[in-house]
Amino acid sequence: MDERALVALARRQHGLITRAQALAAGGSDGAIGRRIARGAWSRARAGVYAIGAPPSTWEQRAMAAVLAAGPDAWASHRTAARLWGLVERSGPIELVVPDERRVRLEGVVAHRSRHLTSADRSSRHGIACTTLPRTIVDASASAGERLVGRWVDLGIRDHGLSITSVAGRASELAGPGRRIPPSLVAALALRSDGHDPGRSALEARVIEALARAGLPAPERQWRFERAGGRHGFLDLAYPGALLAIELDGWAEHGLRSAFDADRVRGNEVVLAGWRLLRFTWAMSDAQIVAAVVAALG
Repeated sequence: MDERALVALARRQHGLITRAQALAAGGSDGAIGRRIARGAWSRARAGVYAIGAPPSTWEQRAMAAVLAAGPDAWASHRTAARLWGLVERSGPIELVVPDERRVRLEGVVAHRSRHLTSADRSSRHGIACTTLPRTIVDASASAGERLVGRWVDLGIRDHGLSITSVAGRASELAGPGRRIPPSLVAALALRSDGHDPGRSALEARVIEALARAGLPAPERQWRFERAGGRHGFLDLAYPGALLAIELDGWAEHGLRSAFDADRVRGNEVVLAGWRLLRFTWAMSDAQIVAAVVAALG
């Protein structure tokens, strides 16, 4: 058995190999059994083994499920969404396989699809998974409009996602017994190719709330001339109305230095004759829209 080749392969697969891979490297069931008996290998799932003592991670569990399900199984739905960085928690491991296959693995939800092509296949962190457009389409069936919209915005910001690619794949997958998820339809209706998702989730949410209310889109990152010939940028602005909007998200402004700098800039904006609104994540969409409507008069 080519141990060196198997160790190198395991490093690329989160510490795991399959029985088929071990046999292809010159091993046998007897050789596998002896390594398990002496503790050099351990069973991760049926036909999947951990070499040595790799750290137990969520990615390793996802990889074990994909390997155990076979070469035509891909991580999908919320599991793929987590691999793409759209969600932090994802529940049970979810896979998708061709419709003619049935996969039963403990703790795994296996979806079957009649419309599964190589064009839907990608890889994240070394784990076979559905592409970002297919992932969003599949996961949207059990998610609300706002969450789906956040996924789309993250996809655009972090991965250069094309909205056309999502809409196109959703249309291709629709048919008898499967409609485009309403949450996805609603999220895409507020966006088009060229849509700027903003620098943060809060910015994207405020822009979406204003669009839904039929208000004009604010300028983003408006250059503001500060005292002493310096300049800064306002998160959002309606320059014609001298209305500035600052978004106080903890991730962007959690440091004390950033907090203080924001207040200094806010004072300068007001002293220059602008009105300033500040929004936080805890405020409702209705509160945000009402404040902007009142300020715009």
